[in-house]
Formats: sequence, C-alpha cells, structure tokens
Amino acid sequence: MHRIRVTPLTFLLCLSAVNCPAQGLLSTDALQSLGLEVRWNSQAVLNVRRDIVSYVTNDEEILYVQSSAGVLTAINAENGRRLWTAQIGRTDEATLAVVSNRDLVLVLAGPSIYGYNKFTGTQLLEFRLPEQPAAGPALTENAVFIPLHGGAVYAYSISVLEYLFRYGMLPDEVAIPHMWRFICAEEIVHPPVVGDQALTFVSEKGNVFTVNSGGIEKGRTRYQLMLNTPASAPLAIADNATSSSVVMLSDNNLAFSIDLITGKTEWTFPLGRPMTLGPIIVGESVYVVTEDGTLTNISRDEFGGRPVEIPQYRAPMYIGAGMQEVEIDAQVQADLNLAGSQGILVTEITPDSPATAAGLQKGDIITRIDEITVTTVEEAQSGIVELPLRVERPMEVIRGGTLENLKLKIGVKEWDVKGIRSLTSIGRFGVYGIDQANRLVGFNKQNSRMIGRLPVTDYQVHHHNSLTDQIYLLSKSGEILCLREIGPTVRMPELTAVSRLAKIVKVNVRVGDPVDPAGTTICEVELADGATQPITARIQGVIREIYIRAGQTVAVDAPLVRIDDDSFPVYHQRPEQQPVDVELNGDDTDGQ
Repeated sequence: MHRIRVTPLTFLLCLSAVNCPAQGLLSTDALQSLGLEVRWNSQAVLNVRRDIVSYVTNDEEILYVQSSAGVLTAINAENGRRLWTAQIGRTDEATLAVVSNRDLVLVLAGPSIYGYNKFTGTQLLEFRLPEQPAAGPALTENAVFIPLHGGAVYAYSISVLEYLFRYGMLPDEVAIPHMWRFICAEEIVHPPVVGDQALTFVSEKGNVFTVNSGGIEKGRTRYQLMLNTPASAPLAIADNATSSSVVMLSDNNLAFSIDLITGKTEWTFPLGRPMTLGPIIVGESVYVVTEDGTLTNISRDEFGGRPVEIPQYRAPMYIGAGMQEVEIDAQVQADLNLAGSQGILVTEITPDSPATAAGLQKGDIITRIDEITVTTVEEAQSGIVELPLRVERPMEVIRGGTLENLKLKIGVKEWDVKGIRSLTSIGRFGVYGIDQANRLVGFNKQNSRMIGRLPVTDYQVHHHNSLTDQIYLLSKSGEILCLREIGPTVRMPELTAVSRLAKIVKVNVRVGDPVDPAGTTICEVELADGATQPITARIQGVIREIYIRAGQTVAVDAPLVRIDDDSFPVYHQRPEQQPVDVELNGDDTDGQ
C-alpha cells in the first residue's frame, strides 16, 4: 500500500506566499472597478521546476489543488491557510479530480482510491479497485460510487473501506468490499451525480441510467433513457422541493433537465452551439458556456428552460402585470355572455413590459389568453408561460364593461454574453468569467450588462466554482488568489417617467456610517418637477464608498454608494451551512 506521506520542505517547493511572492497582485483600484477585492492569496505545494497545477476543486470549506505529480494541497477557503499536503499514490501517477463530503476527501490515483480527513490530512482509507476507473466518482456521506472501465458502476460503503484500511480485513458481517455493482456494458465517460435515493450517469452512447442508491432495492435500475446523442459535458444536479433535477448537455447542442426520480423531461432548450464545460446551477438558474464563448443563463423553474427574461417579469409578473383573482359582476357577465364568473384582475403594470406593449391597463380583467379561458392566477401564468416567444397571441379583457381584444407578445431578452472561455463564479450581484484574451470579466447578474474586465495573464488555471461565490485565480505554478465581491452598490432608482435625471440635494451619510436593515436615508434628490424624494437602503453593513456630492446631477442606475456588508462566502448548494463570522488573522504568513 502507498501510505500518506507529507511532502518535505525542499528548495524546489513553493510552500507559502512569503516564500513565493505573488506574480503581481491585481491593483485595488482595478479590482474595485469590477466590484471585487482580494480576500487572500496563498500557494499550493508543487515542484515549480517540473510540475503544474492539474486540478482545482472546492467544497464550501476547503480548496483542493492537485499537481501533475500527484501532490494534493488542502487550503482553508476562508483565510487561505494551508491545512495539509499529501502525495497521492506514486509520483506522476494518473489521478482524477478529488471529491469531498462533510468530513472526507477522496481521490482516484491509478487503480486505487485514497481517502483523507479533509481538515487534518489523516489517511482514512486506501483500496485497490478491480478495474481502472473510467471517470471520477460521486460521493455521499456514507458511500462512494465509482465508474470502472468495461461499463460498470461499483458502490462502496465508506465505513467498510475505512475498516478494511485500518484492520486489513473486512468487518465480520461483510463478505465483499462493494455493496453493489451495476453493469451497463457501455463505457461511462463522465462522473455520475447522486441525489436523494438515486444515482444517474450517462454512457458514451448517450444512454442515461438512473439506479437506486438507497432503500431496499439499491443497485437496481429505476429507469433508462435511450438518447440519440451522447452527453458533451459532465452532468449537474440540483435539489428541488420534493426531488432533484439532472441537467445534461448533449452533442446535438441541447440543454435539458430530467427529474431524477421519475425520469420525466422537465424542459429542453436548444443552445445551437457545442458545449464541453459542465453547467453550473445556482438556485433556479442554469449557466452554460458554449465553445464559441457564449455564456447563457437559463431559468429552470418558472420559464421551464427558457432564457431568463428581464427580472421584473418573473412570477407572479410574467409579463410585467400584477394579477389577482376576482368575481365578475353578474350584470357584466350576462351582457358579455361570458361562460365563467371569475377573471384575473390586473393590479399593476410594469413600464416597458410585454403587458405595456400589449395595451394592458391597471383595472383590466383578463378572461382569455390565446383563446383559452382563464379563471385563476395559476391558469393565467401557465397560459403565458406556454405562449410561443416573439409571436403575437390574442388576449381578451374586460374594460369598462366591454370586451377588448389585445395582442400579447413575449419578447424574450436572452441573458447571454459573448467571448467567455470559462465561467469562474456566480456572485450575489455579478457573474464572473474568463474571456478569450484571459481577462476576468464581470457582468451584472440581473441584466447581463458588463461591469468591467481586467487582464489576469499571470493566472492561467481557470476554476469553475459552482458551490460558493468566491473567485479563485491560479497560476500554473500554484499561486492562488481568492477574490470576493466588496458589497452591494446602491444605485439611482427610476423615480419618475418624466426624466431619467435627478439632482442631489443632500448627502445624508459618510464613509463608515452604519446602514440599518430597517432603512437608512442615503441622500435626497430633486426631481424634474421640483419635488424632493429620499433614497434609502435596507442592507445591514457600513458605508464603504460614496460616489455623489450635493449639487451633482445623476442619471437612473448611476452608483450612489457602496455598502460593505462583511459578507462571508455564499453557499449556493447548502446556504444553511454558512461559516461562523470570525475575524481573519491578517498576519498569518502561511496563508496570507
């Protein structure tokens, strides 16, 4: 067996940011133009004369950096401190990217699997597999699922493998190392994904297999989908209220979502461009980068796989109209010869929306959409979602006791941007990626407007962080730079339809002032008609920067102030697992 050995300190190894200075940290001003700041910088252990970074993986607590020689470095994701380092298997042995759960990190090297306590580096298991692995594993708290060459998935109990490693024998009640195996006789090309009680993987022929991972029938097929084309990228999985969804990208340039438990196709969206990078799912959004450098945000919930529209059209305002169920006056019902007694009252209208373009007005009662009678808000929303995009469809409303026939068109604005090579992070306010010129590019998360871009030529390793909102930039020699969003920017809202400009009458805050969630007045502005109005913020934090002064004229969407909310990383998949708010030690020389 190849026991863990801690890599010794030699003159060939970069061991800290002090021993190996950063390759020109990005300037504060340049990062602030993207709404970012340096959180920490660190250095992974590798022989800089012969090795490069081969994999970068993270979970919520730890960043894992693997070198081409098989050296694994675990770094605290909160402060950049290096926790431990280990040589995995033989030097230069082929390895796959690590996977981790709450306490354990696993890595496949050659024909063996190695496991360590992810916080201390203590080796907990080592096991030689019956065949070479075909793709990376999937890991739960209690089991690991490994695809092997020849078209088989083996399921192993973590506790059994740990017992075998510790005592050199299986537990008394266990006859064979694996719990079960599933043979599909088709090569498995991407790591499986595991959700509640089920495991899904895809073969090189494009067939999707879902197997029970728990229960009394574990290891048995739940369903199999025969597809016309293979997957072009690793699968992604997201938990829903009652089940999980598996998102797959295919060789025929489609993105589609499958219910993990039932196998039902939830939605399909044609990207029309090849895709090799796996999708990133954050909440109800699916972010996909195509080979031509297009980044697209697809909604997987309300719009059922449509590109994300302008934010104010989201439920319950799909078309920019507030809706409420009402009883239609009996006399109006009789006069208009209506079949039903209920309709949908329009309670508000969003400017520049499909509802506005259709001529819908506040107080209208919607009775039919696309020649289908609607009596509940749910029916109206469902009918709107199913309308073809960019095509006018009839809508019937009651206005002033008479029927009006309107034409409704859902004019979708795709959330997509061009020139992106890889997606780096999904922040609270922005989306960040690396473009074709190796620049870090930021986009507004709501409307895809570019925030800015910054050359990062010293950092050639591009990491896709789907678990937190932190940005990790790495050089091939193992230098790591962790960036985070500074905080929210309060911008000038649209207060009137008469003018998009307002004059700052008074600035009510100074740098360092607290911002109360109950509401803090940032400034007072004078509108075109002479009326004054306060601008407030409801975010807990302190004022970090002020961009305005009294007497200045500002336009809608112009920045007013930036708030420092001292936010720790956002956990996309496990928001309940947020870290404890502690003060980081800026004097730590090992990780800072």
